[in-house]
Amino acid sequence: MAKTLLFLLLVSILKVSAQEDQKIFFSEALALNIDAYNTKVDTALERGEIDYAKSLLDTLVKDHLQGSYIDPLQFESINTFLTSTKDIERPTLILTYASWCIPSEGEIPVLNKLAERYGTMVDFVVLFWDDKSTVRKLSKQFDKNIQIVYVDETQNKHMQTVNLLKHALGLSLSFVISSNGEILDINRRPANKFNASIEENINRNMRFLTRQIATINLDLNININDLPESLATF
Repeated sequence: MAKTLLFLLLVSILKVSAQEDQKIFFSEALALNIDAYNTKVDTALERGEIDYAKSLLDTLVKDHLQGSYIDPLQFESINTFLTSTKDIERPTLILTYASWCIPSEGEIPVLNKLAERYGTMVDFVVLFWDDKSTVRKLSKQFDKNIQIVYVDETQNKHMQTVNLLKHALGLSLSFVISSNGEILDINRRPANKFNASIEENINRNMRFLTRQIATINLDLNININDLPESLATF
């Protein structure tokens, strides 16, 4: 009996070790596919195929980046213990921001509401590409359940974080990451629609962010039907 248990334990350890060896990191998946993606985007833009060019990010993510694992990326903290993606222990939504890139109208109120409601199950992280002083001022508009981190590129620190989460795919992104570091989704957040009403913009952001949270049902038992469609349902 003892020998059987020892054998099963060894098999289990070897299986876990093999799974670890098979992991593909985000940086590796990106490196294999980013050139072809950029070429297709450039060609589409030259032809004036704007919508097709935008859709190529979805294809890249679904075909090549989903299922890869986030690299051990570092950043600086404003109001949290989180200083690296290695610190992720729960399903996490990371939104990338910059002071010069205005978020869609209604996005922050929606984000605050969702963080208030789901903050016990999901970590909400806003990653700024800015200096500490600017980030500290901007952080005041976010709910206490939202963790604020930043990378100041002028300091020449954490440049792998910048290269992977900013330069590779652009600004205003949303990364959905499982508790074990697996990338569940990457998406571009809604752009500003200046001709839309405040209510329209709020509902657009609510639909987008709740879909991102719904992706976490792969990692956490969140009932999609319980997610709100608008702020009116809170």
